[in-house]
Amino acid sequence: MSGQHADADGLRLLVVGASSGIGHAVAVAAGARGAKVAVAARRIDLLTKLADDIGGSAFELDVEDTGAIKRVLDAAADTLGGLDAVVFTSTVVPFAHIEDTDVATWVHAFSVNTLGANNVLRAALPHLSENGVVLVASSNDVGRPRAGVAAYDASKAALDEILRSWRSEHPELSIIRVGMGPTKDTEILRGADRDLLAQLFESWTEHGQLPAQMSALRDVANTLVSLITATHANPTVVPEVVQLAPRIKKLVD
Repeated sequence: MSGQHADADGLRLLVVGASSGIGHAVAVAAGARGAKVAVAARRIDLLTKLADDIGGSAFELDVEDTGAIKRVLDAAADTLGGLDAVVFTSTVVPFAHIEDTDVATWVHAFSVNTLGANNVLRAALPHLSENGVVLVASSNDVGRPRAGVAAYDASKAALDEILRSWRSEHPELSIIRVGMGPTKDTEILRGADRDLLAQLFESWTEHGQLPAQMSALRDVANTLVSLITATHANPTVVPEVVQLAPRIKKLVD
């Protein structure tokens, strides 16, 4: 490999939430660009295939299990010989009107999206190299919530505040918060009620919250890897908050 395609050469990277969607795509992109990659998520069958495809290592992990997080982070760091970068993309998006969102749903969303990210960062801390980078996937909807995803939006808003606290107490860390925009080919709608989704799509369209086009998954993944490699290579600068949004191209007749 040469040029930009080898810019992650030797980078020791752990992707948490890599069984599908953005996490999976980041692992593939990083591996193609020369990184040594470990992947973690609940669906170990999908992870094992991914690890085989990219020459990486797979670890089964439920980020709601705090004890398992430390064990997996320790094992991944041992396998890779340390961590130069950690990417957290594990996310749950419960679709429900706010009055129908029960306590268990709120707790689950915060346990994965908020506390899961925080606990992965805690467990990664002793293993990060001097110029180590942590990239956490958030949402570009924070502060402008759309109907039907209150638990998701609130959990990501809380995550933003937690990351601010990390930066305040650990200014030496490179922590990148990325607000993810609408992206094709993810599993965000997996298991959702189709009748409810039809109602929500109507609401999002009415309020101008559906883009004409979505970002390509591969482009999003390569952008995230580029953020990591640039930050790792330039340790006096941190792109603390990055927002990704679809680039809407005009259709040619």
